[in-house]
Amino acid sequence: MSARLSAETSAPANLDEALGWLIESQSNPVRLGVDDLPALGQDFWLKLALPITAPRAVICALWLIEDVDDGGCVLAGHLRFVGHPTGTEIRLSFSGRTATPMEPGHDAARQLLGVIAASIESRSTLARAAIAS
Repeated sequence: MSARLSAETSAPANLDEALGWLIESQSNPVRLGVDDLPALGQDFWLKLALPITAPRAVICALWLIEDVDDGGCVLAGHLRFVGHPTGTEIRLSFSGRTATPMEPGHDAARQLLGVIAASIESRSTLARAAIAS
């Protein structure tokens, strides 16, 4: 039996930066260590589907798997980014399910969004530094 999960947070980025991160991460699965998701207690890979865009939102399916080649899916759902097209902050939300009942599931969903928000912010900071130099 699976558990239903949801979480929401914000990030200091715009929709273009979020979309850039999604596209980059789609072709390169993101390795998440136990320090990234302590609620789950092990390393995982984050795989993303092709994002769907709208003027004020981006949505993408995601899977958290144990091994990039043949690992079991631990968590699956939808990642949604909402914000004003010219705004400086976006709202990230996740809704999905775990493969098995999991006590720290909501903590894991919040931690996953925190890692994604930090990754987008880091990528945006590097891009701005490259443009400035």
